[in-house]
Amino acid sequence: MKKTLIIVSALAVVLLGWYFLKPHSAAAGEESAKPAAKVETVALADQAIAQTIEVFGVVAAAPSGEQVLSAPYDLIVRKVHVSAGAQVAAGDVLLEVEPSPDAKLAADSAQSLLALTEKARAAAQERYDLKLANRQELLTAEQAAADAKLKADSFTARGLGGDGRITAAAAGVVSKLDLFAGALVPAGTALVTVSEGGQLEARLGVEAADLGTVAAGQAVTLGSSHRGEPEKVATTVRSVGATLDPATGAAEVRAAVPAGAALLLGEHVRAQIELQKKDHALVVPRSAVLPDDDKQVIFTVKDGKAVRHEVKLGLATDELQEVIAEGLHAGDLVVILGNYELEDGMAIQPPEKEEKKDDAKAAAKPAPEAKP
Repeated sequence: MKKTLIIVSALAVVLLGWYFLKPHSAAAGEESAKPAAKVETVALADQAIAQTIEVFGVVAAAPSGEQVLSAPYDLIVRKVHVSAGAQVAAGDVLLEVEPSPDAKLAADSAQSLLALTEKARAAAQERYDLKLANRQELLTAEQAAADAKLKADSFTARGLGGDGRITAAAAGVVSKLDLFAGALVPAGTALVTVSEGGQLEARLGVEAADLGTVAAGQAVTLGSSHRGEPEKVATTVRSVGATLDPATGAAEVRAAVPAGAALLLGEHVRAQIELQKKDHALVVPRSAVLPDDDKQVIFTVKDGKAVRHEVKLGLATDELQEVIAEGLHAGDLVVILGNYELEDGMAIQPPEKEEKKDDAKAAAKPAPEAKP
């Protein structure tokens, strides 16, 4: 009987132990079986970053590089040798013209008047020498002759009586020419505009919201909007407009186009204006930064666990973001994928080793067929 009680008591102890230990073991098993977070990381980089805006515009002649040739007198266009967009060299003939009938008549009249006043001046001088005319009469004749000569010389200086050829004063591109043979052109009308080579500029439209951040001297990168071949052109902002275009709501910002750049007059361009730049900053992909109420956070990985960092944001591009916080260093592993599920201190699944991946690929690759 005593032996039976001892056996029953021992069984009871074993059963109680099993009963109390089983839940703990299950919980421990569940905890050990809980998977670690799987993430992707990149190294926190210390590099230069620049904040830019993208704008669009067109290549035009700089004001100092435009040579406008105007009609020196009323004329008729006899022949047009060039067209808009043509490359010309200094001395090339652009147009051939002749005076209009009225202009020719005025020039002939000026020459006739000059001849008459010269004779009158000579006669007055002869009478004055013979004491038949006073000093005032001589001066009046001399003044009339001088005025007539000035008028005749003016017609001559403007080309009346010349060969009628209008030539380019410098090499460049014909940017405007709307004339045709036989056209009657009044004096002072613009005949042709030549934009001198190497004196072009990009005229860019900047929205009013961004205008306050743009200033002369900022770096600009220009590229063609329609051609992929030309290399990017580096230049700087020359001037910033102070008025807005009523049609577009944008202000005009001008940037010089360097001589020899592969951009054409009238070509539409896409430009990046560098507003700010830092040569050294801690930079991460923008996907690494998460909003948390009114804060911004990133997660790094240290000793196999996630570490949460509250950061301040600095300069940004379309893909990169500068982050500022104590405790961050270049080379830290920053989570860029899977960070939405993380909490501070959560275990991180270690990345698979490359050799294991290679072994798996090799195992999955079919063996080559044996050659007979």
